[in-house]
Amino acid sequence: MKSVTLVIRSGPTESLGTREMVDMALVLATFECPVSVVLQDAGVLWTNLPAMPEESPLALSGKLKSLPLYDIDTILVDQVSCEIRRVEIAENFPGTLCNRDTIRECLNQSDVVLEA
Repeated sequence: MKSVTLVIRSGPTESLGTREMVDMALVLATFECPVSVVLQDAGVLWTNLPAMPEESPLALSGKLKSLPLYDIDTILVDQVSCEIRRVEIAENFPGTLCNRDTIRECLNQSDVVLEA
């Protein structure tokens, strides 16, 4: 099965495409497709949002935290994007802070790359 990497570049208030991207990751993982998630640019803002009620447009942060439950273990957070935005990853967020070489390697190894 082809591997898929989803790159989330939009922050919590910027794009509805991010919600569809995370839902797609969960569906793909349900069917045992290898999925990786990369948070870059304003997408790193998802790493430290407080818990929100499900009806909130920001409730997506809870779905992001549940990615490992679907065996999505490669969740990379761009260190440069965090530094530029002065973002510190929440303690309970499952992602790994990494450099751009690691992200580039993940993208190069993936069969399909989608961005939102």
